[in-house]
Amino acid sequence: ITMRGDEVIEDADIVIRDNRIVAVGRRGTVEVPQGAQVIDMTGKTIIPGFVDTHSHFRHSPDIHTVQPWALLANLAYGVTTTRDPQTGSTDVLTYADRVTTGDLVGPRIYSTGPGVFSGEHIRSLDQARNVLKRYSEYYDTKTIKMYGAGNRQVRQWIMMAARELRLMPTTE
Repeated sequence: ITMRGDEVIEDADIVIRDNRIVAVGRRGTVEVPQGAQVIDMTGKTIIPGFVDTHSHFRHSPDIHTVQPWALLANLAYGVTTTRDPQTGSTDVLTYADRVTTGDLVGPRIYSTGPGVFSGEHIRSLDQARNVLKRYSEYYDTKTIKMYGAGNRQVRQWIMMAARELRLMPTTE
């Protein structure tokens, strides 16, 4: 299943390089690199991985396990990428790093880190910039979560600072 509308290729070759699909086409129409591992998938259906954009990673906080079952369960159901829109702890960031390095088996994990709450006491645009810069650098994230961060003015400062830092803000 190609994700090009309703296109399905019944008898296809798929070339994967560095964990990414780089070519798909009818058998014999795609250049397969010499020495590539060939896996016969006759009778199987291959679909692109699912992306769960609102995945709260449930694990025991502050206790890192060798191989969290939730990561394996996601893969078993075809989820190859997850995004946690706000973490209860920063543990998910460690798990994400461990998946990236190959230390754990799991889907790619993206997260906002903890949300920006009213406890930050943001009182100016400059302060919003400082808070978001700290979040994006410390948590190494491209998105932030603004959750009950303050009144309309505070939320506007956060949105302005997020745009300047090229962060994708989400709100609730």
